[in-house]
Amino acid sequence: MKKYRDLSKYARTNLKTYGLVIIAFAILFPLQSAGMLSNSLNGQLIPICVYIVLAISLNLTVGISGELSLGHAGFMSVGAFSGVIAAASLQDAVSFEPLRLVFVIITGGIFAGIAGLLIGIPVLRLRGDYLAIVTLAFGEIIKNIINCLYVGIDGNGLHFSVKNTSSLGMSGGRIILNGPQGAVGITKIASFTAGFVLILFTLFIVINLIYSRSGRAITAIRDNRIAAESVGISITKYKLTAFITSAALAGMAGALYAMNFSTIAAKKFDFNTSILILVFVVLGGMGNILGSIIATTVLYILPEMLREIGDYRMLIYAIVLILVMLLTNSSRAKQMAVSLETKIKNIFRKLKIFYVKTKTAAGRSLTMDKMVPYPSGAIVPERDLDKKPILETHHLGIDFGGLTAVDEFSLTVGRTEICGLIGPNGAGKTTVFNMLTNVYQPTRGTILLDGKPTAGKTTAQVNRMGIARTFQNIRLFSNMSVLDNVKVGLHNSIKEGFIPSVTHLFGYRKAEKTSTERALELLDFFSMADLAKVQAGSLPYGAQRRLEIVRALATNPGIILLDEPAAGMNPSETAELMENIRRIRDTFQISVMLIEHDMNLVMNICEGICVLDHGKIIAKGTPDEIKSNPAVIEAYLGKKKEAEDSAEG
Repeated sequence: MKKYRDLSKYARTNLKTYGLVIIAFAILFPLQSAGMLSNSLNGQLIPICVYIVLAISLNLTVGISGELSLGHAGFMSVGAFSGVIAAASLQDAVSFEPLRLVFVIITGGIFAGIAGLLIGIPVLRLRGDYLAIVTLAFGEIIKNIINCLYVGIDGNGLHFSVKNTSSLGMSGGRIILNGPQGAVGITKIASFTAGFVLILFTLFIVINLIYSRSGRAITAIRDNRIAAESVGISITKYKLTAFITSAALAGMAGALYAMNFSTIAAKKFDFNTSILILVFVVLGGMGNILGSIIATTVLYILPEMLREIGDYRMLIYAIVLILVMLLTNSSRAKQMAVSLETKIKNIFRKLKIFYVKTKTAAGRSLTMDKMVPYPSGAIVPERDLDKKPILETHHLGIDFGGLTAVDEFSLTVGRTEICGLIGPNGAGKTTVFNMLTNVYQPTRGTILLDGKPTAGKTTAQVNRMGIARTFQNIRLFSNMSVLDNVKVGLHNSIKEGFIPSVTHLFGYRKAEKTSTERALELLDFFSMADLAKVQAGSLPYGAQRRLEIVRALATNPGIILLDEPAAGMNPSETAELMENIRRIRDTFQISVMLIEHDMNLVMNICEGICVLDHGKIIAKGTPDEIKSNPAVIEAYLGKKKEAEDSAEG
């Protein structure tokens, strides 16, 4: 019997979102063409298209990337102004009006994207709410600039002048378009068609970006910035990618908006408009693209529909706001959506649409020969395992104000060594790991990773040099699947640029197939392949620990740092962990350095042990040497040894 895999989440998203937009257009376009729509509704079709694009694009920044932007109307205004100027320039050069409109929209997107780049480069390097503050200021600055300008277009071309500041006010700051239907002479039907196409284009860009290597990186940064850096993801690069894309799409929407009105006032691009777009995103659901479309459509049309009701319209509007929020965010709505998807899938299963043959996890052919010394050797470059140590530290230390947390930490780790870092709570063990991965920049000393200094490198760069880690408090991307967590770890092993990400062409499918196969191999190595589609946050504690190790291994490290991997595990899970650590070392030919309080695990698995107390090394040696070291017994093992002696007595 043939087996088919279910619709992927990407395909389901496309089916729901594109389907809704196409159905709406199929209904409204004939009605508009036949003149059957009211003047009020007909006049709102183009603004609705514009605001849908604005809401989807802002959702990329706010919902997907997790960055708060309060000046989206500013990017809209940049697109509107640059689009108007482009329209005037192209009046004589391009006679075919739809083609001229395409050029105008592209111009608006380019200039808004440049504005996003200029804002994003300095601001997105910082943490916190700086982006919200700067984009808020940007929107107000752009609005005030428009207030100081006069821009007019008529049959004689573009008129541009600076207004006297004394004339600022409601009558100032306007773009005047005196053509028969605006600057490019485009009809309402053609404008609505252009708006529909722009919505589809925006969906194509945003949804493809979300379900790609770049999208996984953006989502990982939102879910856990530190964990994303630890697997080699450049934080600024991908935050900037999302922000520029969002700004460019807003600029395209602004250009389309400007081409369909005879007069546009500066106040149209003020703070209130930015907040309105943000409200559409929040009520539609953060990260919910379909929700943004529904919320924008309902909440934009509703005030006009309720205008004749009088005083009751605000009450009805408030009720609808609540219903929209519940519809797009409630678990019941999600259950209804899942039920609908199941019915659709059953239909497509019979028609064999969107389904391809695949082997089950149990049916995959995975041999251990393929796993030695590195799984999927075509992806992972071989390293010279016979030369210098993988890790060396010399006189490493760090101060926090007047407190010395670690001092004179010198250690050498062999290429296939399993070593332990032990000591009392507060001894500085995790601080050492943070210095080795440059989460903390050492105050003094040297770290050599594979013979190369790590000074001045970011955490992501250190990971790409060959060091991976897990965390004392598990840091998974909890809202992503188990498979996607591992694919995030493979981020730098699978090359896929921005263009393939947003088009799903030019090698995208090959890269995704390679990434999926490699991730499944690693999961299979830890007997987790059957959990590939499970949400990471719903895994049992022990499985979460294993997944964090798998994700770290996916980065292809030369050394892996495990921070209390047995914490919270029962004896059987600890025994399994011990065996897995040995398998990791033997199979991948890498070194393992672990922090652990379970002395049974440490003494039975580690070949070398380093003991810290109050930030300083008090002993180094084999397990037998550490057990009998008086300083270690006094500082760390003493209480346990005394308890054992008392029990024997």
